[in-house]
Amino acid sequence: MLHVSEVTRHFSTGAGQVKAVDGVSFDVETGTFCAIVGRSGSGKSTLLALLGALDSPTSGSIHLDGVDVAGLSARKQVIYRRDRIGFVFQNYHLVSNLSAIGNVMLPMEFAGASRSQRREHAVSLLDRVGLHGDKQDRLPGKLSGGEQQRVSIARALANQPALILADEPTGNLDSRNSKRIVSLLRQLVEEGTTVIVVTHDRGLAAKTDLTLSMKDGQIVHRQAKV
Repeated sequence: MLHVSEVTRHFSTGAGQVKAVDGVSFDVETGTFCAIVGRSGSGKSTLLALLGALDSPTSGSIHLDGVDVAGLSARKQVIYRRDRIGFVFQNYHLVSNLSAIGNVMLPMEFAGASRSQRREHAVSLLDRVGLHGDKQDRLPGKLSGGEQQRVSIARALANQPALILADEPTGNLDSRNSKRIVSLLRQLVEEGTTVIVVTHDRGLAAKTDLTLSMKDGQIVHRQAKV
């Protein structure tokens, strides 16, 4: 379970203090598909960064399966991100000079897997997300946007994370590829992975189990689908 309690993230600017996240509390059960929605500047992406230990809260606590994420040392946060979190970004963030297979192998290298293990698992993951054959050996620039996003999802799955965090995962995709990505994310949820997406896509949000609406750094509405 993900448990978020009274989390704030404040930034100091020349114009004063900005409350990007302001006293946010919520729970997400394991194996839930959750969407965080709201206008630009509402705090969605900042909250996602806090959940993934890419940033630390000004106050409050974040627990994933009993682990106090915000209380971890910098070194342990690196290990937490590597072993427990899979990130999927709108702009893919693939390494341009590595093939699709190489990109998916990379997180496993940091985790200490052998080259043969890394390659075998990367091929299996790319097959699973629907990228087959010689496309697995192509550089990102030789793949379509939908194909690059599938590589990004395969990479996020490399170390079998407990939590997938996806920032606008369908934002750059056409409707056909968007449906494919949503289907992949739903499949992960059905297998027991928790998936949290930040999205402006109301169609995507409608397909999740739980929607959290943000405004001015706060969660102003919670809607659970029955």
